[in-house]
Amino acid sequence: MTYEVTNSRKGTSIVRAEGPATYTIQLTDLSASAQETITSASLRRITWSTNGSITISRTGGPTLLSLYQTGDMKFDEFGYAISNTSTANIVCTIATGGSIIMEVSKHANYANDVYSQAFA
Repeated sequence: MTYEVTNSRKGTSIVRAEGPATYTIQLTDLSASAQETITSASLRRITWSTNGSITISRTGGPTLLSLYQTGDMKFDEFGYAISNTSTANIVCTIATGGSIIMEVSKHANYANDVYSQAFA
């Protein structure tokens, strides 16, 4: 199985994964262009459906979320985001079956100034 990422420059990324597997979403996968270097990422919204379980963690870090059945979490509506070990890659494990969609906010450095378009 595979996952897909839709990125926007200076905005959020949408990550969708489907099917039983372990998906490692690297910070570099969240970059919208070669000028954008992602330094950290946080989970803002999550929608899922599974007949087993879905676990979200960070590479080398603890489990952040364990999800079952179907649901929707909108952390950003409370002014919050799941950002534990935000500089590590996001690891999503779908056991048995299911799908998940995550909205990810990101912090980045840019290779050029977006206002003057002058290279840094």
